[in-house]
Amino acid sequence: MAKSQTQNILSLIEAEHRQVEKLFAEAEKADSNQLYDCFNQIYKALTLHARTEELVFYPAMREYEETEQYIEEAEAEHEEAKILLEEIKALKPTDSEFKTKIKELKKAVQHHVGEEEEEIFPAISDCMSDRQLSELGQEFEKTKAQLEEEVKAAMIT
Repeated sequence: MAKSQTQNILSLIEAEHRQVEKLFAEAEKADSNQLYDCFNQIYKALTLHARTEELVFYPAMREYEETEQYIEEAEAEHEEAKILLEEIKALKPTDSEFKTKIKELKKAVQHHVGEEEEEIFPAISDCMSDRQLSELGQEFEKTKAQLEEEVKAAMIT
């Protein structure tokens, strides 16, 4: 995303949410040969997204009483997604459970995205200035770039 102005963290997270939704839609239409590639893209996107949120967004939320209340549930939802990702990673796309687990993961992610966008984003917008949100956006992009190699390495099984 080469923009002259840094996007605020909420815009970045929202864009990633839309990207993951597209990946899930592709996975639903994929045949067995394409399914593993789709899953790998979902795995990478969700793992990077969750780790970056945990390192950048959640610590910022802890600074405000109004947003701190959401962290525990959000972290639990991230943990649920991580467990599902690892369970799917251990399966073959031809296993009957593979598509079922991806549907389960999609449902969990949709729930998490809904809560973030409908509850957390408005709360954090009330607490932080545009400048703070943009600075967090910069930090989010930088941290995500640093994590990318580590996540790619974890994908190779």
